Amino acid sequence: MPELPEVETLVRRLREPVIGRTIENVTIYWKRTVARPAPKEFARMLRGYTVRSIDRRAKYLVFELTPRASTSLRSAQRAAVTPTLFLLIHLRMSGKLSVVDRTEPRAKHDRVVFDLDDGRQLRFNDIRKFGKIWLVADPEMVTGAIGPEPLDRAFTLPKFRKLVKSRSGIIKPLLLNQAFLAGVGNIYADEALWRAKIHPRRKTDGLTEVEVATLYRSIRKVLRTAIEDEGTDAGDGVIEGDYQPRVYGRTDQPCYRCHQPIQRIVVGQRGTHFCPQCQPQRGPGRRR
Repeated sequence: MPELPEVETLVRRLREPVIGRTIENVTIYWKRTVARPAPKEFARMLRGYTVRSIDRRAKYLVFELTPRASTSLRSAQRAAVTPTLFLLIHLRMSGKLSVVDRTEPRAKHDRVVFDLDDGRQLRFNDIRKFGKIWLVADPEMVTGAIGPEPLDRAFTLPKFRKLVKSRSGIIKPLLLNQAFLAGVGNIYADEALWRAKIHPRRKTDGLTEVEVATLYRSIRKVLRTAIEDEGTDAGDGVIEGDYQPRVYGRTDQPCYRCHQPIQRIVVGQRGTHFCPQCQPQRGPGRRR
């Protein structure tokens, strides 16, 4: 599944061709893709709205939409009473967004197509049909339960320490919990734990203050590096970035630090990659 760096990469790629464009029509080929409101209402409400910004919240793309700009009094009055809307898209396992010319033949797995006022289309393609789209008045209606953004300036080390201390259990599943921390998935959790030299099965109450600080810096460093590299190949061709995982997916290959073979285990029902030499399960914070 695309994670924070892949979604951030897609957001940045979409801004130039989509911001400022007005949605003229919406065609829905798979009704279950639209989570809210009902498909017919979804398509009706979007007509005439202009994309003002595209941002990211966790693994969601967030499009801010406002009524079409016009100098007419009638349109100005309409804009005054018509609310700003937000289009939220979650790619899930195989969702993809692309901007193409309207004359390009529709692809087999295109689920929702947005006609733009410049003759192009924004197409949501989803082979596995797991992706979802919402149209709401407030993004918090969808994202309200999600935890803090790990790259925000406001997300400081003291706040991370407080979060870790407020939870119990195993560190790897905690990093995957979107209510704990936004946007981190299986790939970058493994990467951050490897960088911090923390075993994925370590208990949170066994982590030392130094280890928590190291993990905090590792999460931010891994995510920033992956964004700079425009993500990694998340499978199904969602994003084909240049980030090369140091541990994820490298079972039996030599660790980049100590050259011992990388191992794969299952933690919290998720395939997990780590170095048994660099990431010992009995950490310095655990008594013998």
